[in-house]
Amino acid sequence: MNCLTYSLAVATWGAKQPKPGDWTFGWSAVGLIGATSLLVITLIWLAIKSYQARQRRERHSPWRLFSDLCRTHHVSRRHQHILKCLAVQYQLEQPAMLFIEPKWWEAEQLGPTWSPHLSELNRLRLRLFSRR
Repeated sequence: MNCLTYSLAVATWGAKQPKPGDWTFGWSAVGLIGATSLLVITLIWLAIKSYQARQRRERHSPWRLFSDLCRTHHVSRRHQHILKCLAVQYQLEQPAMLFIEPKWWEAEQLGPTWSPHLSELNRLRLRLFSRR
């Protein structure tokens, strides 16, 4: 046994050992520890639920699908903006319908406010709906 271990053993042996009545740790401290533990567990649970809800929203988001389709079809930012305006004008719950049904792109249905963008829309429509 080395010198340090021996001196530690002597100090421990010589220290006054607590007796059952000597405890200064009361029930209020136990309650505080319990409340703190409950708070930490509740915060962790809320963080997990919030993360799961955010993941669910992102997974089932119509606009997320729209963005994914734009990226897949290599639609430029300018054309994405035009398509978003088109989806908002028609109040589409699923903006991805613009990629499925060409009827949303017809000039008669668009109205006169879209006349400056008709040539761009026609080119984009041909690109998206033409058979390759």
